[in-house]
Amino acid sequence: MPRGQERQDDVPTHELRAAQNQDVHAPILSPMKVRFTPGRVRVRIDDLELAALHRGEPLRAHVGWPGGGWTLTLDPSGHDVAGDGGTLAVGLAPLLAQLSDPAQEGVTIGGEPRVTVEKDFGPQHA
Repeated sequence: MPRGQERQDDVPTHELRAAQNQDVHAPILSPMKVRFTPGRVRVRIDDLELAALHRGEPLRAHVGWPGGGWTLTLDPSGHDVAGDGGTLAVGLAPLLAQLSDPAQEGVTIGGEPRVTVEKDFGPQHA
């Protein structure tokens, strides 16, 4: 890596959001909460992340380690759940309206793995 060039993992999340919001097609590195259990992935998003999805901005959570890593992307324009190696892409297009409904706590996409996306709106953005 050239001297003076920071890796994306070294940049604070709020700075990444500001930089990535310049390009609507670039996934936002998100602080969403992700939980794995056998056959299931549970994702919790906040109000700002839901607003980003409505603007058509994919959200991405990434954990890297030497020689590999894992990435989850919530894609507001996608229609399927697809995984390959250490990546999982979750298409939310058919469920975005339901996820946005104030009466709904979240949405679940069946299959392997079953993916649940829940709203986790706390007082931090009130």
